[in-house]
Amino acid sequence: MPNPIPVIVVGMGERASIYAREALSHPDLLRIVGVADVDPQKLRQAQNMFHIPDGHCFSSVEELAAVPRFAAAVINGTMDQLHVPTSLPLLRHGYDILLEKPFAVSQEEADRLLCCARETGRHVMICHVLRYAPFYRKIKEALTAGELGDIINIHMAEQVSFFHHSVSYVRGKYASPELCGSGMLLSKCSHDLDIMAWLMGNVRPLSVSSAGSQFQFRPEMAPEGAGSHCLLDCPIERSCIYSARRLYVEHPQRWANNIWRDYGSRAGSDEEKMRILSEPDQPFSRCVYRCDIPVVDHQSLLISFAGGATGTFSMNGGASASGRHIHITGTRGEISGIFEEQCFTISRIDPCAPEGRRLQMIDVSDLQKGNAHGGGDQAIVRDFVAMLRGEEVSSCHTTLEDSMTGHRLVFLAERSRERGGEVQHYSF
Repeated sequence: MPNPIPVIVVGMGERASIYAREALSHPDLLRIVGVADVDPQKLRQAQNMFHIPDGHCFSSVEELAAVPRFAAAVINGTMDQLHVPTSLPLLRHGYDILLEKPFAVSQEEADRLLCCARETGRHVMICHVLRYAPFYRKIKEALTAGELGDIINIHMAEQVSFFHHSVSYVRGKYASPELCGSGMLLSKCSHDLDIMAWLMGNVRPLSVSSAGSQFQFRPEMAPEGAGSHCLLDCPIERSCIYSARRLYVEHPQRWANNIWRDYGSRAGSDEEKMRILSEPDQPFSRCVYRCDIPVVDHQSLLISFAGGATGTFSMNGGASASGRHIHITGTRGEISGIFEEQCFTISRIDPCAPEGRRLQMIDVSDLQKGNAHGGGDQAIVRDFVAMLRGEEVSSCHTTLEDSMTGHRLVFLAERSRERGGEVQHYSF
């Protein structure tokens, strides 16, 4: 068996932890030999989990880059605005990097990262894990096999559930560029635009236009009688779908749990959670309509591709349920499906069939196994290790140059939205 790749984790947050734990379940692939994080508690947790010596635990990237290189690669799971500033010194120090998306918060940052990777000859692989999910992987295989002929249009939509949107993008750490370094489209939907560009294959984008706004979470949309803080001055809190008590304590959902990790051991019992949420300066229990957030809650894009094909994408926050929808129209048929339903339908044009078409449902549930990313988190780690070993990588593998397309579309879409939908031309 080949030796495991020695890896350092920078930013021991939720995403990096998922990738790093592959070292525990697949010790033949990688071995975590170092960690850097500004949070002492996370440092200790990582140190204990992976048996890291004291000398390989760092409180900053600067400290890590100041010692001789002792690993082959880094998993960089820092916050969005830190991705490029932390990656540049690590690339120059000789590390290859598995970098969480979005990998940059501006086109200028993205260009600096690409330039540094080329200058140093190091690999940067972006965590576009949805490429590896069976749902999208099988759609890609169908398109590559010519099932639809030439693509005319790809329409995609991401519905962001009311609890996820309110917890993360209204009250949470993604509520403003000042907090997370990026807007809603970049922080939530860079996956989706990467998928669109990937499915289009070698057909390059030519232009993008976009419109969107903060429609729902504004003071004038607040229910009559609403206060400014759920648990301090709101007489209608018990009837509000965005009640902090309901979302965080009574019916905690998947994303709601994230805030309690920010408080460490402070958040234990429901009583303790209620006490924290009742603090006057507690951001997670502000009225969602009075948070004065700068990010949009819905946005739509129209993308023109070479040859005349088009792509359309919509992000809608505050939906009843989360869902990634896709509908692809080609010259020979269509593909449609919803990622969370773990299946899609191929509709092939057939003049001899009773309805003029033949339907085939592709069920990927056995492959996806109910996993949020369809096993993509684990698959991308395997591909990263294969790349470092010089082995064959999967068709889902993305280089930094590949990942640049989806990010550039986001940056152009944001510029278009800010300029009233003005068409932005895509340049290479």
